[in-house]
Amino acid sequence: MNGPTGTTDGSAGSPLKASAELRFTIPSTPAALAAAVRMVRTSMEWMAFERDWLFRAELCLQEALLNAHYHGNEEDGEREIHVVCSLAAGKVELEVEDQGKGYNVFECPSLPPKGDHHGRGLYLIRHYMSSVVTHGNGARIVMCLNKE
Repeated sequence: MNGPTGTTDGSAGSPLKASAELRFTIPSTPAALAAAVRMVRTSMEWMAFERDWLFRAELCLQEALLNAHYHGNEEDGEREIHVVCSLAAGKVELEVEDQGKGYNVFECPSLPPKGDHHGRGLYLIRHYMSSVVTHGNGARIVMCLNKE
């Protein structure tokens, strides 16, 4: 697993020596979720992260945002989702927090039963990220990709 590999002029080569931190609060709506994912992906592309990391980060952020929207905020567009994205050479950290009651992370199976869509997002997140930590009552998840 690798991190950024480009240079500021867009050519391939040594790691990009840039960092970025994005913080935003979005309404819990499908359009806002999609815009948040695009914003993070665009920043990662600008920093020349490899395609594998783009795929992992985009998929896991999308799953975490969908969980926040559907399960945490119960599809209530009046509620908000807080997103933090920290990007640096060799590390991506994504944080998603909703305004829901949370959940017991220990009740989520490591692999959802065949045909059951509940738990699939958390399973994918755990599979593709280097580390995953939930905080408090489970309404906040922090996902990291680290250069091995």
